[in-house]
Amino acid sequence: MSQDNHTEQKSEPETAESPRTGETASEATEARREEAMAHLEASVREAVAQGEDIRETVRRLTVEALSEGRLDSEEVRRVVESVLKGAGSGIEKHGSRARQALEEVLRGLEDGLVKAAEASKLALEEAAGRAQEFTEQDVKLALEQLQNLERVYLDTLTEVAKRGSEQFRQILDDLARHARNSGTAIGEYLAEVMEDLPHKLQEAGEWGLKAVGEGARTAGAQLAAITSGFLAGLAEALDRQAKRLSGEDEHQKKG
Repeated sequence: MSQDNHTEQKSEPETAESPRTGETASEATEARREEAMAHLEASVREAVAQGEDIRETVRRLTVEALSEGRLDSEEVRRVVESVLKGAGSGIEKHGSRARQALEEVLRGLEDGLVKAAEASKLALEEAAGRAQEFTEQDVKLALEQLQNLERVYLDTLTEVAKRGSEQFRQILDDLARHARNSGTAIGEYLAEVMEDLPHKLQEAGEWGLKAVGEGARTAGAQLAAITSGFLAGLAEALDRQAKRLSGEDEHQKKG
């Protein structure tokens, strides 16, 4: 993937104002993210209520949502919470199958977060190959956020399990405790990645920029854009796969 593709998503200066509403660029960005989270919640609610291909749908929706924002701990928390809120509403129609439906949601969430971890890993490896363009601080922060991905996921499960219907709370609390005790797909992937990624970053040599000034801020945004670029590519692939499978299903029904 070319550098141009990675850096297409550039944020506007936070002091800029929208000519239509007068709100700052940061306020407009936050409004768009709130809208995206509401759309994610509604999409998960619909998918869970229908009860078909829950895991695959949640995985695709999770990757799409994460590809549209900055991949940090706060964004991961918001996406996981939105998915779970949608699932909590959707499982009401499942009765005795509610637990099975929620298990599929969590598997899809974990699949999506593993894809996010893969994108972060690829971005860090690319940064290591272009060390002079990035700051050590940005790389360390990205690595730390990657290492904390499973913890953020589990903490969000536990927090959301305190809300919602009694049935939802009981099931999610049990699944969250099981995930902490038995581990997750995210933790398995991170254990594999952390065997050599930190060493690769150490071998990259001296990072080219100090963590001050406009150049450092640009480098941090560039690293985030590379990660988003990889995730966007994964999201597009999953979307094409879903459309292809949907088309095949429709063809089979007509046949």
